[in-house]
Amino acid sequence: MTTAPRRVGLTALILFATVLAGCGGEKSDADGTPDVASLVTGSAVPSASATSGVAGRPQLRLDMNEDEKQRLWNTYNYCLRDHGVKEIKERSAGAPKGSGIISLDQSGEPKAAYVACADKLPLQPPELDEEKNPNYVIQWNDYVQCLRGRGMKIHSLPDGSGWTYDDGVADPSGGLQGAAYDKAERECTLEAFRGEK
Repeated sequence: MTTAPRRVGLTALILFATVLAGCGGEKSDADGTPDVASLVTGSAVPSASATSGVAGRPQLRLDMNEDEKQRLWNTYNYCLRDHGVKEIKERSAGAPKGSGIISLDQSGEPKAAYVACADKLPLQPPELDEEKNPNYVIQWNDYVQCLRGRGMKIHSLPDGSGWTYDDGVADPSGGLQGAAYDKAERECTLEAFRGEK
């Protein structure tokens, strides 16, 4: 079984949201229009623990909890919606009651919304940025090895763009799914990219 590659770095922008009960990740409507679900709470104010990044953009940190990260993403998603990005109401209506999940069109239109909200788009932690972290490749391999050590049957892709499941394995996830995967992914990220064990 081969699945889409996983990647820490730019793809982690979407990956961390996927951790939250299916919120995030690119999906498609029946008409092929992709959209993304985002958990939205009553407060769209960024956490005081976020530090300001490049050009005023919020900076995600490896040690942030999911609620802190989600507040920053909520601010960005609400900004996009308020500046004209279409909300997919059918998907939003299908979200669990009280969850605050909204689904936004991912067509990239209107472009003006993305320009207006650019200063709210969270930056990845510097440790996950190949251009800022000179040890990224080594730490990425440590991350993959950590997940393998927890039972996942995966390997890095030759071009270094992520990881994929090993072929021909009955359960390549090694039983790590849902909350168990989320926990392993977070712990391995901290262990590999911050040297925490």
